[in-house]
Amino acid sequence: MNYIKLQSCSRCQHFEGKVAVDKPFLRFSVEEKWKPNLVKVLFVAESPPWDRERYFYKQDMTGNNTNLQKELLRYLNLCSLEEFKAEGYYLIDAVKCRLNKRGGKENVPHKAIATCAAAFLLDEIKELKPRAIFVLGNSAKKALQNLPPFSELASHKVTEDYDENLYGIRVILCVYPGGKTRGYVDLIKKAFSKIQ
Repeated sequence: MNYIKLQSCSRCQHFEGKVAVDKPFLRFSVEEKWKPNLVKVLFVAESPPWDRERYFYKQDMTGNNTNLQKELLRYLNLCSLEEFKAEGYYLIDAVKCRLNKRGGKENVPHKAIATCAAAFLLDEIKELKPRAIFVLGNSAKKALQNLPPFSELASHKVTEDYDENLYGIRVILCVYPGGKTRGYVDLIKKAFSKIQ
C-alpha cells in the first residue's frame, strides 16, 4: 500500500455521507501488524464501519453485535486475528475512509466505490499477489468490477456460485456474512468451504 498516497488522499471529503476522513487502515497499522508474508486469500470488503470504535483489525471489540471480524473468524473456524494472519488471510476495504450508512443512506455512494477502487484497489492486488480474492458482498464486487481485469464480475451476482480465475487470480464471490444477509447462511458457508 502506498501510505503517502493514502494519507494525502482527500477524495472522500467530497462524498455525501462521510463521517470523517478517518483512515483506519493507517490508524490501526494494518500492513505492519496484519499482512502475512504470503497472502493466500485476500478478502475484499466494501468499507470500514461507520462507527469509529469498530474496525476489522481492532482487537478489543466487545458486545454481542455482529461485526465482520466475528463473522469471518466464525466461518473460518478461527479464534483470533493472529490465526487469521497465520493462515495467510488478509482483509482490505475497497473504500478506505468511513462513510456514514445511517440516517436513511444505506449504501456507500457508487462514485466513492469507483473512485477508491481506481485509486487504490488494483495497485493493492498487484502488490499483494494473492492466490485468491474472496469478495465480501455486492459493493465489494462493484469495486472490483470497475477495474478492467475484473470487469466480467459485472455480469454475475454474489448469490451465484461464482469461483473463476480472472487476471490469473482465483475470484470467489460471497454474500456479505452478517447484518441483513442471515437468510443466505448456506450460500455463505458454501463460499467459505472453498478456501478451507
